[in-house]
Amino acid sequence: MPLQHIRLIHTSDTHLGDHLGHPSSNNALQKVVSETILLGADFLLLAGDVFDNERISDETVKFFLDEISKLDTPVILLPGNHDLMHDTSIYKRGIFKDSPSNLFIFKEENGEIIEFDDQGIKFWGKAMSEHSPSFQPLSPLPHLEKNMWFIGMAHGHFEAIKTSSGRSSLIFPGEINKSPFNYIALGHWDLYTDVSQGQNLAVYSGCPMTVGSKSGPGFVSLVDLDPEKGTLYEKWAIKS
Repeated sequence: MPLQHIRLIHTSDTHLGDHLGHPSSNNALQKVVSETILLGADFLLLAGDVFDNERISDETVKFFLDEISKLDTPVILLPGNHDLMHDTSIYKRGIFKDSPSNLFIFKEENGEIIEFDDQGIKFWGKAMSEHSPSFQPLSPLPHLEKNMWFIGMAHGHFEAIKTSSGRSSLIFPGEINKSPFNYIALGHWDLYTDVSQGQNLAVYSGCPMTVGSKSGPGFVSLVDLDPEKGTLYEKWAIKS
């Protein structure tokens, strides 16, 4: 099957429920949903820390699910260090049993693939169960998927030089270099940052709002998978 043109919106770190640190998070998610519709995206990627912690109210979860239900677009969600996938995970609450059918959540800490064969695309990610030095968001890497777009998702800290820093959930240049992905959607950093290694593309979308006293709409990563030109991506300003 020939590759199809596919458009992705990639965002992360909305920290819903953190009304002090991320006071515009609800508004930012609404803007992301609106932008996904406006830009005619085929998939929305949420690369971790959608929620700020597992103690947030069911009302906040319902708000999130209601926003996602406004989309016909599949939404691919990777848990991060604030919304871990463990025994008491927010994603294991009863309220998620009524999730909209377009929401797909990574649940396996050893990595899994979520696939859409009819559109010729697969997504890979490791659901973080513990934010620690032992967790490696991009290791071990999966095998190359042929004749399919293959998108990686990872939540962690990029470290340009391999040191004994002791930081948790580290991502290294060599892992990006060896990756089989057409694009790696990263989460964990608040600012849009391109950490691509040569032709191997990896981007932190940053949170979709500016953080601080002048909190408001920010940016997402707009990604076009083009059968002729390959992967095209840009920092895209959300409409205020």
